[in-house]
Formats: sequence, C-alpha cells, structure tokens
Amino acid sequence: MSALEQLVRLHSWTLDERRRKVADLEQLQERLKADLARIDAELAREEKTASGSLELQVAFNAYAAIARRRREKISNSIVDVAHEIQRARDEVAAAFQDLKRYEQALANRRAREAERLRRREQAASDELGIELFRRNHARGGG
Repeated sequence: MSALEQLVRLHSWTLDERRRKVADLEQLQERLKADLARIDAELAREEKTASGSLELQVAFNAYAAIARRRREKISNSIVDVAHEIQRARDEVAAAFQDLKRYEQALANRRAREAERLRRREQAASDELGIELFRRNHARGGG
C-alpha cells in the first residue's frame, strides 16, 4: 500500500470518527430535550395535583423552584451541545475536504500510472509492428 493510499485510509477513518462524534452529540441533544419535556410534564402534573390543597401548594412551590433550576441547567446544556455540534460539523466538513483532496491525488496518480502503462504497451506494440515490417521487407515481401 502506497503512502498516498495510507493517507486516504487514515483520512477516511478520521472522517468516520468525526461523523460518529456528531451523531453522539445529536443523540445527547435529543436526550436533553426529552429530559426538558419530562420536567415540563412533571411540573404541569404536580401543579395540577397541588392546586387542590394549600399544603400541597407550599410544597409545590419548593418543588417548582428546584424543577426550574434543573430546567435552566438542561436548557443551558442544550445550547452548549448545539455549539459543540456545530464545531463537530465544521470538523466533519474539513475532514471531508481533506479526504477528497487525497482521494483526488490518488486518482490522479493512478491515472498517470495507467497512462504510462498504456504508452509502454503502445511503444512495445509499435516496436513489434516495426520489427515485423522490417522482416517482411527483408524477405522481399513488401
């Protein structure tokens, strides 16, 4: 395997790793959004339950304050993860460009090698044709 082929392989692996990172971050973001939705649902359910009793309303207010802080932390985490996702996507784009550059270089090298081989074969074929022509003329067949 040539050095260029190894570079293509390495950059392909790097691209796959960066894509996995984006997918993992997107899954984390979805889990955080689901957590946020659960907190909102719990808060609504508890508020409905507490509305029937003064003692429960006092307890609910303390619970609601804690739930709001958790909600705020999760919301902040969602924003942070969104920034990380964007950075990771930028890394994927850069890795993709690198991979394409090396793949193009490898394709160009292979095309040059194929052209060089074609020329060598053509030269050998031409040499054979010239030799046959000479032999044919040397025997007086021409």
